[in-house]
Amino acid sequence: MPSLIRVRMLIASLVVFIVIVPSSLAQEDKLQRDLAPEGIEKLLQELKIEFKKTASKKGDEHYFDFVRSNFRVRWTLFPSKDVMLDCIFAGVTIEKLNEWNAFTRVTRASFHKENMGDITILEYGLDLTAGHSTGMLKQYLARFDDELKRYEKFVTGTTNEDKVFAEFTDDKLEHVLKTHGINYQKHQNATGPVTFFFEVNGQKIRLYNFGKDLMMEARYPKLALAEVNRYNFSRKFIRAVNYKSKDSEYTALEINLDCEAGASEGMIRHWVNSFSEDTRHFAEYAKKLQVAEQK
Repeated sequence: MPSLIRVRMLIASLVVFIVIVPSSLAQEDKLQRDLAPEGIEKLLQELKIEFKKTASKKGDEHYFDFVRSNFRVRWTLFPSKDVMLDCIFAGVTIEKLNEWNAFTRVTRASFHKENMGDITILEYGLDLTAGHSTGMLKQYLARFDDELKRYEKFVTGTTNEDKVFAEFTDDKLEHVLKTHGINYQKHQNATGPVTFFFEVNGQKIRLYNFGKDLMMEARYPKLALAEVNRYNFSRKFIRAVNYKSKDSEYTALEINLDCEAGASEGMIRHWVNSFSEDTRHFAEYAKKLQVAEQK
């Protein structure tokens, strides 16, 4: 009987969707048979979502990586006319995953062992064989947003996005990087801080944990001090600094986060996301200077 009730409820919800959605979307949202990579690019740009686009070696699969509500999401377009949204989380027991898969309706979670440790992947697939519309794809993204938040709460018992920790330990930093889908290398210095090496949007970044103070750094070919000063004058929260070591000279882009009064995982995620955008902006700035010098 419960299963019959569930089926009736599902049918009713589908009827509501069929009756209501066309009245508001059908007039301006035409059904399309094929989804090209350019279609996903246009949609993400329309939603003002910054993304990085890559493709498989064969060129038949296309990947779009972006951040939604502090979660690192990948949107994959397959040649078989279907798409997949996925996000990496920290590993949990397969029993816990089975609980999620037993009651979820649109996503699935699976366990994997990677070099960086145990992880789980939350996935949401959509078959586009019969066609799609822009409204359908927007709803697809919005639904996955909700599923991400629900899954995080399910596996942790609560969301740590707003929970303030008195001290951000190395373990907590590793958890943030793992659940952010960032591959990293951890280096324990004999006298200095623990350092995490990782790459975001093609830029190598170093994250230093001083205990109650965190710092990120990205290195670039040396710029003139006048250009470094000009950049610092025009930006907030970050700084550009010239350094000279035994082997080389370089310009570093740096940012610090004071955790003396505590910090949350949401704050750290936002901090990492913001700095990755800062590194992209600085790389463009440095490139323009190099082009100008060549002329």
